[in-house]
Amino acid sequence: MTAFRQKMECAEAKAIYKQRGAVAEFSNAWIKDKINLWKFRLRGLAKVATEALWACFTYNVTVWERLVWRRKGFTATA
Repeated sequence: MTAFRQKMECAEAKAIYKQRGAVAEFSNAWIKDKINLWKFRLRGLAKVATEALWACFTYNVTVWERLVWRRKGFTATA
């Protein structure tokens, strides 16, 4: 904690830390809300890591779809 407090005294570190909410916290909240991943359904490190990876992959695909795919005018056909 002491090292963190010393680091946060710098104005540059404070500016970087302010961006955390927009970058890190939104994706965590989205995964909890949309995928309902409040706690892991599986047990074991490998299975939990796989479940977390799928959740992150799902989030990344939705961001990609919103930023790239829809912008180009593609439409989903299913």
